[in-house]
Amino acid sequence: MHVLICDDDAAFGARMADYIHDYFEARSVQLQTVVCTGAAEALRTPYLELYQLAFLDVDMPGTNGIALGRELKQRSPDIRLVYVSAYLEFAPEGYTVNAYRYLLKRDIARMLPKCLNDLLAAFTDQHRTLTVHHNRATSEIPLYQIYYLESALRQIDIYGDIPHRPICTFYGKLAELPAMLYENGFLQVSRSDVVNMSHVHSIRNYKVELKNGVELGVSRQSYAAIRNAWLEWKGQFADE
Repeated sequence: MHVLICDDDAAFGARMADYIHDYFEARSVQLQTVVCTGAAEALRTPYLELYQLAFLDVDMPGTNGIALGRELKQRSPDIRLVYVSAYLEFAPEGYTVNAYRYLLKRDIARMLPKCLNDLLAAFTDQHRTLTVHHNRATSEIPLYQIYYLESALRQIDIYGDIPHRPICTFYGKLAELPAMLYENGFLQVSRSDVVNMSHVHSIRNYKVELKNGVELGVSRQSYAAIRNAWLEWKGQFADE
């Protein structure tokens, strides 16, 4: 795995690199890490298109972390961006570059291990599938392709990145969905909808907005718990 760390605080960047190296080494994952102190240096990294993960300081002199993230996405579209900063107020900007997570420097000791666990699971399980039976056939649908599942009577529609066009339909109830969905970042937001949290843009005003623009209603009774569950998954604070 190739990991890029960019922080204008060189000592902090070095500590991050040591922790990340020890984490992946303990799990027998080969790692190549580059630590930079500015965006220009980061963009000169050889073979940048091979990097799968970047930890970026948001507030850096010159080109900030958000702008650097945009450049990295152009070079390596599948790279996962984790933003690290002393200020929670920068978190919403991370959505503009599809940030994977946002970590606070003052709480890095608590937040980083959970983030690395989730990242490793995501890289390991990105080819996990949901098995569905429909029209006398069996299909294996990669979890990352699923934006949400919607139930009506005893029928479940699975939707992907194309709004309002089901990938497939099968007979069943949300209560019968396998536990592995919820163990891999899925969250039930209402009686009829289960969403893939990796594709959620926001949860506010009793609605969940997905990254493809689809909006779904959120249970009013469970709204606070649902929103907090998503914020915790994103590595943010519920009182933002």
